[in-house]
Amino acid sequence: MESYDSDDVQTFLATFGVAVSTGDLDAIADTYAFPALVVDATTSEVVPDPDAVRDAAVRTARGYRERGLVGPVAHLEDVEEVGDALVWARVRWSYRDEWANEQDSTTVRYLLRRARDTFEVCVEVRLDPREV
Repeated sequence: MESYDSDDVQTFLATFGVAVSTGDLDAIADTYAFPALVVDATTSEVVPDPDAVRDAAVRTARGYRERGLVGPVAHLEDVEEVGDALVWARVRWSYRDEWANEQDSTTVRYLLRRARDTFEVCVEVRLDPREV
């Protein structure tokens, strides 16, 4: 079983956060394995390809701007090795305004696979705020 370093996971998340903050659609799409799965309390969605990630990122960015948010900051809460090159990561995303004040937050669990000297998202589970 390949070991991981939680600093590597945090670096991956920080890079992902920068891509989201800057609107780098290709970098955002590069963080996912395909097909990926996105799950929340009521839906499950297969993400078939990079174009689907780019489209979702454009919609998400529009929503951030409308709410005055300029960037997410990842706080790695927990990492669990679950298989060869696989980890579950629990992440609290803090969404900041232009003065770096937190305006919103979400908690997400990611099933990450080590690939290409970094990680890629295989499954994204958006946790209900009441369950956090």
